[in-house]
Amino acid sequence: MAIFRYNFRLILFAYSTMLLLGSDVMAQGIEKELRIPSTISHVTVFINQAQVTRTAKVSVGAGVTHLVFEKVSPYINLNSIQAKADVSLNILSVSQRNTSLQLKEKPTYIVAVEDTLAALNHQLALLAIKKEAMTGEKEVLLANKHIGGENSGVKIEDLEDALTLFRKRIQEIGEDLLKVQQQEQRLSAIKQSFKQQLDQYIQGLGSSIEIVITVKAIQPVNAAKLEWSYLVSNTSWTPFYDIRVKDTKSQLQLVSRAFITQNTGENWENVVLKLSTTNPNEGGTKPELTPQYLFFNDAIKQSTVSYDSYQRFDAAPAAGRKEDDKQLNVSGNANVINNSAVNVEFNITSAYTIPSDNNAHQVDLTTQNLPAVYGYGAVPKLDKDAFVTAKVSGNDLINQMSGEAFIYFDGTFTGKTFINGTTADSIIISLGRDKRIHIQRVKLKDFSSKNISGSQIRYTNTWEINVRNTRKETIILVLEDQIPVSTNKEIEVRAIQFGSGVYNEASGNITWILTLEPEKTQTVKFSYEVRHPKDKILSNENN
Repeated sequence: MAIFRYNFRLILFAYSTMLLLGSDVMAQGIEKELRIPSTISHVTVFINQAQVTRTAKVSVGAGVTHLVFEKVSPYINLNSIQAKADVSLNILSVSQRNTSLQLKEKPTYIVAVEDTLAALNHQLALLAIKKEAMTGEKEVLLANKHIGGENSGVKIEDLEDALTLFRKRIQEIGEDLLKVQQQEQRLSAIKQSFKQQLDQYIQGLGSSIEIVITVKAIQPVNAAKLEWSYLVSNTSWTPFYDIRVKDTKSQLQLVSRAFITQNTGENWENVVLKLSTTNPNEGGTKPELTPQYLFFNDAIKQSTVSYDSYQRFDAAPAAGRKEDDKQLNVSGNANVINNSAVNVEFNITSAYTIPSDNNAHQVDLTTQNLPAVYGYGAVPKLDKDAFVTAKVSGNDLINQMSGEAFIYFDGTFTGKTFINGTTADSIIISLGRDKRIHIQRVKLKDFSSKNISGSQIRYTNTWEINVRNTRKETIILVLEDQIPVSTNKEIEVRAIQFGSGVYNEASGNITWILTLEPEKTQTVKFSYEVRHPKDKILSNENN
């Protein structure tokens, strides 16, 4: 009996030891799941997609843990996910699973949209009540239009008053109904716009996913840093520019901006942005040549095909220009442009919030003060005003993407133009009109004539252009006009005079460069002669 007790105690001790050891071993192998909040820290926006980087603080016990990240865009490219963590965490795998986000955690702009829709529905309901009341009143009036009883007549005065009252009230009801219907249409259009925003948000919620990053820790880890990134579609950016010139004595200021649009299902709140012209979908692998085989086309008889009909498709190296990495000199060191032979990148130092609302949001990129040579140009045959121009070195614009530019001259918006990266030595930017330069173009009848001699008709036109500078400083004006150009040997054109202008016989253009002093007027004249058969009518002969 004593031996049995001893053995039983030994068995209990051994079993207890196994349990204790087993629990420790099991603890090393148990896989846990934790939902971890993450923050979007920075985003690189490409032409038609973006790379989103998230950061998180992770505290886990020893063993394997599945870290679950919620509210991830449904437009994520799963093959693009990259993750890295502190050395205390070993990343084992990355996977995804579908889920449905809870509607209770709504962005601020969605709450505002819902409130607006509620207010619009209330207003539409009130309008419907008004419409119903006015329609009912109109029906009552029309149903009771009989005046007096069946056996009693009505005085003509009472009949006129009743008809006037009836007509006036029916007209008032009709006008009020028309106003209500117009209000309904306007409110319904606004409601539809807000409803589309809400539908897009709800649609994104329904197809959202969760990302699961599995990690392993040898020992408990507290507040380890984990960073992961991924490509996402439904986003893009477009550059545009402001060209600002204070006066013709100041430098030209080129302000680069961009519109960013995203509908990824994620709000980028207070993130650091980078804009890039790179297309991540373009492969980085050098193409390989395959053998080029020559053969006869059996569908064509050889006897009818000459040697010249064959074409060679020899591969030729593509022409291109290699650029060294460089940085533009940006005023104020606001943002940096990195330009290489591969792409252009804008590092934006200020943080921005870009909600997922499919609307264009403006961000500021760079501000550059560029040296410019200012001048004035005019073509009075087409427009009586003079235009201010700025000549800028092409090297100062070579790093810019093609985009629309809004021009501000002397504190006033003067129009739009289009600029792009260029390899030209210089480009001319029109800054708008200057009403202080007065130009008048008139035909001098005393020096113009039309004569018939034999089988030909000859006419002479003489034009005079007067230019007055009412500005307080001297300017240089490039003035342009033209002499017709013959397209038929039977039409003879001869330039008679064009003063100090430069005449291009091929185009017919005449260019004068005038130095205009303040409050002074200059005059230029030009004349030409045209001969052609008298039995033929000439077009545009008096222009």
